[in-house]
Amino acid sequence: MLENLINVGSVDRGFRAVYGTFGPDGVYVRRDYDFKLIEEVPGPGGSVYLRTTDEAVNVLVGALDTDVTSAQIAAEVKLEVLISRGRLADAQLAAEQARYRTVQYSETLRRTLDATRRNVRAVDWLSTVPELISEALDHVADRYRHENAILTNIRKARDEAEGAEHKRRAAELVDIVKDCIRRHTQLQSRLLEAGPLFRAEQDRQAFAPPAPRSGYDLYGQLLAPVLPLPLERAGRVTDAFFARGTGLRTPTSVRMSDLVEMLLTPPVEREHLGAEMPEPDLIATPDDSRFSEEQLAVAMELLELPADAPDGCPGCSPTPAAATPICPI
Repeated sequence: MLENLINVGSVDRGFRAVYGTFGPDGVYVRRDYDFKLIEEVPGPGGSVYLRTTDEAVNVLVGALDTDVTSAQIAAEVKLEVLISRGRLADAQLAAEQARYRTVQYSETLRRTLDATRRNVRAVDWLSTVPELISEALDHVADRYRHENAILTNIRKARDEAEGAEHKRRAAELVDIVKDCIRRHTQLQSRLLEAGPLFRAEQDRQAFAPPAPRSGYDLYGQLLAPVLPLPLERAGRVTDAFFARGTGLRTPTSVRMSDLVEMLLTPPVEREHLGAEMPEPDLIATPDDSRFSEEQLAVAMELLELPADAPDGCPGCSPTPAAATPICPI
């Protein structure tokens, strides 16, 4: 039954009723009315809970457009009369209708507070909402007094009843009226929180940073519309986009504070020949020479050759052409 009320099989989980009306010219026009009976609302921690819609409450109370306060009073007067006459079966139905009126009143306040959390300016807190809160507080105070009197009569009827069915219906009526009183308590607490909630939301929304803009779709919003354009018009679009999309540019002018600080800063004193150079810290390297001093002197003598010296090493004796000169070194 619950799945049928939610309409699980449909895409949007809603119902559609087709009805017809006659226009001013007498033409019959068919219209569609989409509605839901029970909504799945996300709760804290990822949970899901069910909430009856306005259409469902209106169906239960048997009207599509009803003044909440007057209907509540009429239902409870009817309930009191039925109890006093001992018609508990009809009184149970009247008590359930009175509870539905209370739920409808709470739902009106809930929608008002939810709209306030989204946008304070969308709700008339100057006249409409204060009047609603004042009427609701008077309504709660009157219903407390009225329902406590009804509860006393129901308990009396329950205690004086002789039949088991009569006692059972009286006990069910006691539970229904207690539930109405509990809902009135919840409604009263929400009404008392409405004023502080409005002031808190007004402060939060007044000083909240502006909402970030959504990013651009480069393909859908820039590339696709520009491709069919002529080159001259497309160039103006792309130049304007890239001029603003490549980031901030460094300003050419300096700030006044930087200019004043630069002019008032005393110059740094400098030496005529510049700053004094530090003395280098030299470290003696170990002697890694591969030749002795005597070998170096002999090599230098061999390299100092006169300009008219014959080919070959100095001191080498000439030998026949076929023989190899023998060097004395």
